[in-house]
Amino acid sequence: MLRERILPPAIRILLILFGLSILLVMTGCGGGSSPAPSVSSTGPTPPTPSGSVSSPYFGMTAAFYEVGAPYADMWPTVSVGTLAKVNGTQWSAIEKSPGNFDWTNLDNVVHMAEANGAHEIIYTFYGVPSFYNANNAPCAQTGCAGPPSDLTSSGSPAFTNFVTALASRYKGQITEYELWNEGNRSGSWNGTTAQFVSLGENAYKTIKGIDPNAKVLSPSPNIASSFSSFIQSYLQSGGTSYSDGISWHGYHCADGVPPGAVCMSGTSCDNNALDCAGAPLINQIQAVRQAAEAAGVGSLPLYDTEGGWQQNQDLPDLTDQVAYISRWYIIQASEGIVTACWFGWGGSPTDPTAWGTIFDAYTGQTTEAATAYQNAYNWLSGSTTNGACSPDSSNVWSCSLTFSNGNSGLVVWNGNETDTTYVPATKYVQYEDVEGGGPVTFSPGSSVTIHERPLLFETGNRP
Repeated sequence: MLRERILPPAIRILLILFGLSILLVMTGCGGGSSPAPSVSSTGPTPPTPSGSVSSPYFGMTAAFYEVGAPYADMWPTVSVGTLAKVNGTQWSAIEKSPGNFDWTNLDNVVHMAEANGAHEIIYTFYGVPSFYNANNAPCAQTGCAGPPSDLTSSGSPAFTNFVTALASRYKGQITEYELWNEGNRSGSWNGTTAQFVSLGENAYKTIKGIDPNAKVLSPSPNIASSFSSFIQSYLQSGGTSYSDGISWHGYHCADGVPPGAVCMSGTSCDNNALDCAGAPLINQIQAVRQAAEAAGVGSLPLYDTEGGWQQNQDLPDLTDQVAYISRWYIIQASEGIVTACWFGWGGSPTDPTAWGTIFDAYTGQTTEAATAYQNAYNWLSGSTTNGACSPDSSNVWSCSLTFSNGNSGLVVWNGNETDTTYVPATKYVQYEDVEGGGPVTFSPGSSVTIHERPLLFETGNRP
């Protein structure tokens, strides 16, 4: 039996004083009312880690090889730390006939990424070549739905040969391999969970044997009703052994868009698309964490490998786009997401069917949303997030930061999308807006007008 340890009086006093000091620090942070997140919960969620935001957190897809696109050689003019999936580099675009590989497109984008300071590259597997097509698997311009026709419980020789060639060629350059694109969508995957795990084992063992430093991510789902069940099923069926991280696609979602679509519970923004850069996005993240926790791998890092407001017609207002993209990145950074990849860079902002366009490839001009992206990058990169963004009882959101020079920041916006007054804590003396204005100084304790677009309050200049 262990004897109870009695601490000396001086030690007990020091511990009491330390506890009081922590309480004072916690009650002095932020401003406005106490936060009360309005997000759904279906079970325990692992705590959100605080941590430094690095450049690779900011990912981007760029449509270099879209059919008819005039921007095949235009690297984004904003800061990009991670290059995500590029159409024209999928399996079916590279393997032209059995065993014959054309690396031209992928060579080009890898070299562009390295030349422009992107520290990480994510390669996404999808698009089975037609000559490996399984019976009745649908085919599109980007290739056929998986699985490949030679897949058995011991793997797919054709897929293994492709993975071997790919990982050997880009060892040390491609840093993450995402097992499959939107595996809960029949147009992308038409097989079983067991077949998916078999393919995952193929990919994991082959890649790790060639490049042990590369990470293999689980197959991503879209945010249909099967979103979290797909992740949990893959992991619980053996996928945990072949996953260094969990990926998903963090898009705006509305029930019935496209016709018949059903969003995962808690993620629909039927009435206002901008709301998806808020509680529904947090609900997505919680669902991913809960699925991982249920599979016993709650500590695996999370990657949002593709997301945004979907098509331009889903969020046509430019002011809303500014608010959406900045809030999308800020919320996910505060939630400890490793990488968030916007879809996408190039296209035509006036094309209602283009996806998340922030650069007009036909005029060479960026949109206001691109400016907001860059300012969110400037605010967050090198900063430390101090817990998750959350709304108060008035739906005013706040997110606490510590800059690398020791000064503090507080990102604030009004989730009601109206202008309102806000009184930040007295330690804040200036603010910047996400459109690039500021810093604007103000008297401590005075009110400032906030709106749907984030403001960054600061105790002093950031680096």
